[in-house]
Amino acid sequence: MRKDPDHVLDAIDGVVDDWEATSADSMRWAPPEVKREELAVEVAEIFGPLVNALADLLRPVGEAIENAMDRLVDDDEEHR
Repeated sequence: MRKDPDHVLDAIDGVVDDWEATSADSMRWAPPEVKREELAVEVAEIFGPLVNALADLLRPVGEAIENAMDRLVDDDEEHR
């Protein structure tokens, strides 16, 4: 063992430097996020408005088909 106290100070400085580097890295680390439950919510938020818009777009087409079918049925009943 050396007799001069500088090696103790150097060892302490080395440990402090290592701790600071490790501490800074550990502050940046975060556990991985689990997005299983949030995935369904995100899908609903994305596709929900699209499905509603598509339904609103196709509603007149459905009503036109319904009116045509009603007329066919009414015409068929009149001929009997």
